[in-house]
Amino acid sequence: MRRIRVLIVDDSPLIRQVMNDIFSKVPDIEVVGQATNGKEGVALAKSLRPDVVTMDVEMPEMTGIEALRELMSTSPVRVVMVSTKTKEGATTTLEALELGAIDFVAKPSNAAPSTLHRVADELIEKIRHAAEARLPIRRIARTATLPTRTTDKVVVVASSTGGPRALTTLFQSLPKGLRVPMLIVQHMPEGFTASLAQRLDAIGTMPCKEAKHGDKVQPGLAYVAPGNKHMRVDKYGNIALDEGDRIHGVRPAADHLFLSAVEAWGNKCVGIVLTGMGKDGAAGALAIKRSGGTVFGESQESCTVYGMPKAAKEIGGVNAEFPIDQIGQAMVAALKGDRTNAA
Repeated sequence: MRRIRVLIVDDSPLIRQVMNDIFSKVPDIEVVGQATNGKEGVALAKSLRPDVVTMDVEMPEMTGIEALRELMSTSPVRVVMVSTKTKEGATTTLEALELGAIDFVAKPSNAAPSTLHRVADELIEKIRHAAEARLPIRRIARTATLPTRTTDKVVVVASSTGGPRALTTLFQSLPKGLRVPMLIVQHMPEGFTASLAQRLDAIGTMPCKEAKHGDKVQPGLAYVAPGNKHMRVDKYGNIALDEGDRIHGVRPAADHLFLSAVEAWGNKCVGIVLTGMGKDGAAGALAIKRSGGTVFGESQESCTVYGMPKAAKEIGGVNAEFPIDQIGQAMVAALKGDRTNAA
């Protein structure tokens, strides 16, 4: 059995001990080193070459963000950030994901280090996923051309591991003034999706907000499903949020959104399935395609984790695949009704 070699970087000796205890009980994970700050973490990562680094955000001498930035520019490695459930922690985590961190685990902001045991299963799962993930490569997307005609189509997006970085590239490729609504499900905990929406909004191509219950879907605006709430639309184009059962183990779930979008808009839907672990979005993608809509998947060459797009493709729910830097152009072509350029 191959063991995943992990380096722990955290300035708290108690948290390092708790994490070491957690991993010592897992047969496929081996702790190969521990660092007390970002500077030491960078040095150990370069010498030990671990499969995955767990990186705290706030540390002396060199923060987790500073350490991550140096590692990604000199010795790229798969990193899982350990963040706090605060507004500041969410903002920093989103920055880390855009810099190249594979994923993150949120710990309570004012609890004892022992509470890490509460998220032990999540931490172990994300380390396993990170070990298999593709190291991200910065892709520069060309801006799509703004359609000259209005459209009554709607875009729905599914995204998970590696998604914030992919969504950033997608938004960077959108033309300003695009008069189409976009609804996004990104698998992310409560408290982090607001920061994601703010960062996407700051790109300046399409205004973006965290969705609220009762919002009327408007052309030219993107809506991000809040963490821990499913998002769907009714036949009148109103957004409904709920805390129903998890689907595929996640909430929000893209399938919940996609299937409701088909009921509301039928063949006017354009679906996009981006990077992520699992199969969320596959059933919804197939429903969109069967209704006469169009679905694009992110191709394996740019996915951090080629799970969700692969699942959608394997059941016949994808019209075409593109690397993330080309999906914006394909999406705009589909909005124009140009299936040739879109697929």
